[in-house]
Amino acid sequence: MHLYLSQLLTDLADATSNISSPFIEQELNLSDWKTNEEEEQTAPIRNLQEYTGITQEMLPPVHLLNEAQVNTLLEALKKLLDAHNWHFVLQTEVPEDIQYETIRNNWNQDIQLKQWHTGFFELCKPGAAHYTCALGSYCHCALFAEMFAGMSDEELSPEEERARALAIEVQHIQRKYGNDWMKYYPYHLDKNYDDENGNPYNYGFNREDHDDEEDDWWRK
Repeated sequence: MHLYLSQLLTDLADATSNISSPFIEQELNLSDWKTNEEEEQTAPIRNLQEYTGITQEMLPPVHLLNEAQVNTLLEALKKLLDAHNWHFVLQTEVPEDIQYETIRNNWNQDIQLKQWHTGFFELCKPGAAHYTCALGSYCHCALFAEMFAGMSDEELSPEEERARALAIEVQHIQRKYGNDWMKYYPYHLDKNYDDENGNPYNYGFNREDHDDEEDDWWRK
């Protein structure tokens, strides 16, 4: 297995470095810019396996790998996907073995070669029932269904819209960060943290207190 994984990692690195994107030699011209909706309709489509030369059969099942091997392969696969602008993005913390198996199970999928916008790896097969995909109890379809359950298209006041946004964001970060969720609390959405003038919490950014010359403090 050691020799096989060594060769597989080499193949993954080659596929990451040698990209045959139709946009590599094309000079960017802002006049050609498209909205995401327009690009969804016009971007070339390729099969991920054929396009990268990496097939699902080349990826060992997770039960044949130890923890370190899973970590190494997972990072290599993510780099490959990033290089092809087809990013593997999760909204909650998911164990690495489940992440790897999710990529492996769904590797044989079509991707869009986007020039202006970001593409995202499909986490499950279309039409799959909640919790039946490789993510199991971490199913993102179920997460979003629960998050937006009961929502309607009724018009809300700015205060009601803000309160709903707060509830949704809190639910999301609780699922994503677990016991550490308060580190990421969205104070700007909570009216109880507005200043005396009713302005949302600004995370310490106050332009009146900083000269323009000091605006790059975060680089230091």
